Amino acid sequence: MSSKNYKKKYQSGFSFIEVMIGVLIVSIAAYGMVVGATHARGELRAIAVKERATQELLSFVESMKGRIADGKLSITERSGNLQGETIYLFGNQHSQTKLAAKIFYDPVTRLITDSTSNVDRYLLKSWIEWEDFSTPSRNVVKREEVEMVMMEFPL
Repeated sequence: MSSKNYKKKYQSGFSFIEVMIGVLIVSIAAYGMVVGATHARGELRAIAVKERATQELLSFVESMKGRIADGKLSITERSGNLQGETIYLFGNQHSQTKLAAKIFYDPVTRLITDSTSNVDRYLLKSWIEWEDFSTPSRNVVKREEVEMVMMEFPL
C-alpha cells in the first residue's frame, strides 16, 4: 500500500465515536445544570415563604405586645388561641394559587414577680405553622416560634 492511499483513507478530524462521547458529556453537564437550577429555585421559594411567615408572626406579636402593654386584654385574648388563626402567606382564600398558614398562641400567663415591683409581667408564646410544598415528601409542616415577656404599664 502506498502512502498516498493511506492518507486518503484516514483523514484528520473527529471520529463518530469521539463526537458521540462529546455530545454525551455536554448532555450530562446540561442536565446537571437544569437540575441544580430547579433545586435552587425551590430553595429560594422556601426561604421567601419562611421570611413571609416570620413577618406575619412578628406583626401578630407586635399587636399582642401593644394589647398587653395597655392592660386591656380580654379574658378571651388571655386564654390563647390553640385552634389557630388562618392567614395567607401568598394569595388569599379566593386565589387559585395560595399558601395558608395558622398563627397560634398559648394562654398569656402572668409571671410571678417580687413584691417590690409594681408592674405585672406576662409571658407570650406564639408560633406559626404552614405546609412546605418545596420538599419531595408531602405534608411537611414548618414552624417558627416567638416567646417573650411583656410588661403591663399602669397609667
